[in-house]
Amino acid sequence: MSTPTPVDDERTAYQVAALPLEYGSTRINQLFTRGYNRYIVDGEDQPDDLLNDLERFGTAAFKEDVRTNAADEPFVDEPGTLAVLATLTAICVKAHPKFEHAPPRKIQILYNIRELYVNNLASLLREFGDATLQQDIAEVLYAKDTSGESPHPGRVCTGITEMPEFGGGLYLEIPMVAASRNCLVYDADRRDAGTEDDREILTRVKDNRLYVPAGDFDEKYHAYAERAFKKLLRVQEDGLSEDQQVWLTTNESAITDRINRFMEAGHHERIWRNWDQGERTIRVLRRAINESADDVVQQDEFHTAKELYSAVTAYDTENNWEASITDWISSPSSLAKTLANHQSHSAVTIKRDGRVNQYRIGHPGSGSTQIDVDAIEDLFELPCMANMEERLHEKKPVRKDLYNFARMVMWLPQYQNSNLDEIVADLKDVFSRWPWYDEQVTDYQIRYEFTNTIDGNTPLPMNCDNDDMQRYCIGKDQCPYSIWGSLPFPDEMYNQVDEHAAGPTEQF
Repeated sequence: MSTPTPVDDERTAYQVAALPLEYGSTRINQLFTRGYNRYIVDGEDQPDDLLNDLERFGTAAFKEDVRTNAADEPFVDEPGTLAVLATLTAICVKAHPKFEHAPPRKIQILYNIRELYVNNLASLLREFGDATLQQDIAEVLYAKDTSGESPHPGRVCTGITEMPEFGGGLYLEIPMVAASRNCLVYDADRRDAGTEDDREILTRVKDNRLYVPAGDFDEKYHAYAERAFKKLLRVQEDGLSEDQQVWLTTNESAITDRINRFMEAGHHERIWRNWDQGERTIRVLRRAINESADDVVQQDEFHTAKELYSAVTAYDTENNWEASITDWISSPSSLAKTLANHQSHSAVTIKRDGRVNQYRIGHPGSGSTQIDVDAIEDLFELPCMANMEERLHEKKPVRKDLYNFARMVMWLPQYQNSNLDEIVADLKDVFSRWPWYDEQVTDYQIRYEFTNTIDGNTPLPMNCDNDDMQRYCIGKDQCPYSIWGSLPFPDEMYNQVDEHAAGPTEQF
């Protein structure tokens, strides 16, 4: 008898969709195959149908009521289709040019997609109505940490049953021998009641078994599913060829249009995770300073509030959100108060040692130790680049290392007006120090990166928050440098940085 797979067995599909962390890439790809099969009719692929559903899912993820309602009534009616649409939508979002340098954990839209997936899956599981499936999930959620001891040989969850003697409601039945600390459930309404000892334990004991309120299952599963979606997304990304990803992101337009619309309208909080309102104000001040016609005020120089206010009043913008900020700054004193409220922002410096306070609006990363770059090798003064340099003596580079290196050089002042042959020659001279160096391959790769623009703009180099730089980072709290703050990049690059500004770090 053959083993059922997610392709042809609905229960197995639900198992993999619900517990992807417990399965390998093969099983997860079979779940995706099940989802893709929906878009094959009479042996013919139906890419337009897939694209339509993908855009419908992606635009719905922006709507809070749709995400919430999906927990009660599924928005997508099948686990394989749900997995495909959610992961492809996330891939389209990550490919948006505005997010190229943004760590996924900062992109609010990815959290929205994940929430829609988790809520939709929860309602699908409920409609599927197989209690043994919930029991399988409970096996994972309440299992013991088996490090240092043998796993429990029997089932962790032996049933889901009503327990009138405990006041009614469903309970997960867990033998005492299989119990873990995860089985201890406290009264959520008394979370502020000091230590755990001060709170009421809702888990009950009877006949050498624990009975965990079923409501705790939903809370724990939600936390699990958030981590699980990350694995689904990674497997989908690994499984798509470059041509498939290009087709997907080239033909999709509805999600991109929605993102562009929010950005143009200044609804940054719907785009970025934990959007900092102060960031919007500082961004407008930078633009007002940069467009100041008389050059009385400059970025990175100290000015009085009156001088900065004159730049704000002269700043003419057609963006409503920018106008609301400039209108709100009604006088030099209100500007001074605003800057005092945002003095913790890395770009704001207030000098209070004179009769009149002076204020400096700097570039992102202001305050970092500056580096003079006379030659490309000077980039290795950055600890992360020094770590990368050391690693490249041992292993070949991944492509992201190469393009980040090339993009840093693109923006260095001495190369702004150089021809490509000169830049390539200097980079090859640096790259030749590493044992994997191949002149022809390196020549092709560098030229490719230099012609790979984004909407005609020179791509930004990675910043310190980029996930790929974390492999080499010594820790921001340990490092006196920052990539965007320490290198002598021109104002044009920081103007692009402003367009990519994001909120504080949070794990996705």
